[in-house]
Amino acid sequence: MTRPAAVARQVAIALFAAVLLGGCVALPTDGPIVERSVTDQEDVRQASDIDARPPTAGASRTEVVAGFLDAMTAWPIQTSVAKKYLTDAAATQWNPEQETIVYSDTLPVREVGGSVSVELTAADSLDAVGGWRGPMPSDELTMGFRVTVEDGEYRIADPQDALVVPATWFQQRYRQVSLYYFDPLAQILVPEPVFVPEGDQLATSLVSGLLAGPPPLARGVVRSFLPSGLSVGLSVPVDKNGVADITLVGDAPRVTSEEAELMLAQLAWTLRQDGDITALRVTVGGFDLPLPGGASTYPVNGGQGFDPAGADATTLLFGLTRGRLVWGTAGNLVPATGPFGDEGAGIEIAAARPDAEQVAVVDGGGRRVRVGSVRETADAVPTRTVLSGGTYARPSWDASGRLWVLERRRAGSVVWLIDGDGVRQVDVPGVTGLQAQQLMVSRDGTRLVAVVRTSRGDEVVGARVVINGRGGIARARAPYLVHAASDGQIIDMAWTSPIRVGLLTPTAPGTLSEVDVIAADGATVGVDELSTIVSGDLIGLAGTPTPGPQMLAVYPDRYVDIVQQDEYDSADDLLTQLDYAG
Repeated sequence: MTRPAAVARQVAIALFAAVLLGGCVALPTDGPIVERSVTDQEDVRQASDIDARPPTAGASRTEVVAGFLDAMTAWPIQTSVAKKYLTDAAATQWNPEQETIVYSDTLPVREVGGSVSVELTAADSLDAVGGWRGPMPSDELTMGFRVTVEDGEYRIADPQDALVVPATWFQQRYRQVSLYYFDPLAQILVPEPVFVPEGDQLATSLVSGLLAGPPPLARGVVRSFLPSGLSVGLSVPVDKNGVADITLVGDAPRVTSEEAELMLAQLAWTLRQDGDITALRVTVGGFDLPLPGGASTYPVNGGQGFDPAGADATTLLFGLTRGRLVWGTAGNLVPATGPFGDEGAGIEIAAARPDAEQVAVVDGGGRRVRVGSVRETADAVPTRTVLSGGTYARPSWDASGRLWVLERRRAGSVVWLIDGDGVRQVDVPGVTGLQAQQLMVSRDGTRLVAVVRTSRGDEVVGARVVINGRGGIARARAPYLVHAASDGQIIDMAWTSPIRVGLLTPTAPGTLSEVDVIAADGATVGVDELSTIVSGDLIGLAGTPTPGPQMLAVYPDRYVDIVQQDEYDSADDLLTQLDYAG
């Protein structure tokens, strides 16, 4: 039940609101949350316009290059002035939409042997759609420019096809959003995080991003039902009632009602990120896209059957007390009626399927994984052992009912996949064969994240998963770094949204812990990051990608909503684990 500390909670909530407006503030030290730091972009996103300056007469080679880089920071974005620093031929061919380079600092522009170079101390890159590609290799941090004379003035002849901007500029003017595509079976939407410019053209940017197709790193992982070869008209206007008129121009085949439903789901889930939009109307190649039931508009909350968190997913909590399974809502946990709810069940780890119908448990001293029903019903599935003889971490389910299990071995970890009655190993680069500690799969089944212990400290590693046309797992792609915790060990992690992960790291074991929410694609610039210092001896985090429930800090005798500070007792039994279904 909720503890009667209403006054303290109101103070905490007020202070949290102040943090969202001001950055970082100390909270009362008598509660579990001590300090909170948020990278909030509401203030900085009100960026002032920047007018680009054209080249001046008689400018030197280095002044032309410096002016070119400066002109790319024009806001709202426009590159017409930047092109004035280029030769006529280069201005025609230059394509700054091909890539975005975000640099943290530069060294002076230097002229060496008739050419000009700029050295970036560190930089990250984004692909043409806005997908995060991560740090640039060191051999690409030196940008060379060939400067020639045209009409008596120095001009750049070979610009790199990229928009090159400072990190501070990017942080103030770009926002990470999700473009929604489908898994290969068209059963669940898959969010692909990308960066788009802030401002009045958000709806246009979102639709244009979808029409460009999946980001390069997601191709082969997801599919789109928006026909290729289409583009947005002049813009995506939104009327006073919140209806977005989407006019897609270009040659496109006539679509079936089934294809139209999938297109509308992609557009609706993508456009609901614009708070001004409530519904949409779509025209393709001059024809109105058919809407279900003959409606005139399609609501942005449509397409719920393709929810990326799982159409049948629940937000129920599942925990363990004295080795038995308990479940319910916050403040109301009761023993499960299935076989794992019995006293003396001896469960050490549990993970419920997103629909809360089945649960995977680790017991037998951590050396056996079993799957069975949560409730004792007439159609309950028999309990079965799926793995044994190893040392297993907490299992993870996707919305299709596939179960992923990490086995920790001295010689290096092994990843197991239980898909129906089939059990097999899956090679996950960056995880398999290394000292992995935890592993989670996204609900859509296309992304894995794992905690890997290294000599440098714990790292969170991600990998995309390729699903074949029959719904089976084909392979995992090359890994990428999500987060490095060089100052400590990560003891727990949880999904907090379809594209965000919460991490728990003790800073003073038994006394203070840090909770970080990070981008699952590894993006470090232009995202809203959350960092919270929590007092006391935590045993874990509870998080879910489903909107609504907040992340919980879990103690043996209670659990606390990290945002709202609502606190719940664990009744008479001490908790050894608590998490949401999934």
